[in-house]
Amino acid sequence: MGSELIQLLEQEARVERDKVLTEARTRAEEILAAARKDAEEILTSTRRRLEGERAQARTRAASSASLRAAALLLEAKDKAIQQVFERATAELTRASQDPTRRRAMLRHLLSEAVQGIATKGATLEVPPGDTEAAKEVCRALDLSLEVRESPDVRGGVRVTTEDHRVAVENTVSSRLARTRSTLVSHVAEVLWGA
Repeated sequence: MGSELIQLLEQEARVERDKVLTEARTRAEEILAAARKDAEEILTSTRRRLEGERAQARTRAASSASLRAAALLLEAKDKAIQQVFERATAELTRASQDPTRRRAMLRHLLSEAVQGIATKGATLEVPPGDTEAAKEVCRALDLSLEVRESPDVRGGVRVTTEDHRVAVENTVSSRLARTRSTLVSHVAEVLWGA
């Protein structure tokens, strides 16, 4: 009976051991499955985050490249417009060296400068060398102005009223400077279209 009891206890112990091992294996498989599921979710989440970061980095790089390209294009256009104005200035300078054209420019600039101001007793300042041409233009326009040469007046005229309250400077460079902002958009339209 003693050996039967030992065998029975051993058998119960084996059954209990098998039951505990089965439960432990089942629990281990559940834990392993949960860990795999968590690892897969972490991996999927990390991939999504990295793909999002990569997409953002590409977008930032593309945006940065686009801004740089726009800046370079704007700089090139600005240089081209600047060259147009430089060529226009050079052409105006060249035209003003021709005595006939210079006299015509003086006449036009003077007739504009005296509009709306009292010319009686006024002074006309012109660049050195333009005194005689200016006197001829004054006679042609029926203006009695005192004509003086002034080295600080270049490519045009300055008319000052007798009381020195009004001085009108009308030179090619000042006109170009005043109309530059308007002309820039027109030059750009001519060069590159609308």
